[in-house]
Amino acid sequence: MERESLAVMIIGYTLARVLPAKEEEVYRKVKTYPEVKDVVLTYGEYDLLLRVEVDTLEELDNFIFNKLRTTSGILATTTLIEAKPKWIVGDG
Repeated sequence: MERESLAVMIIGYTLARVLPAKEEEVYRKVKTYPEVKDVVLTYGEYDLLLRVEVDTLEELDNFIFNKLRTTSGILATTTLIEAKPKWIVGDG
């Protein structure tokens, strides 16, 4: 499949700090968000790792600032945007 026929997708990985004892509740909630394609509970400085897929940076901003950060139990987030998607480096 040629690149021109594929839609461009913004892929982000968001690390989230969650209130103590709220990890599983927040995990279940963020799993329901359509932008979240995968979520993992983690040990360490961050409690959750989310894989987020949206069509534009504006959609990513809206998701992070107006949806994720306003979710009850979320204390802070850090988002990394994928620099070279697989279609650029030839893996897919």
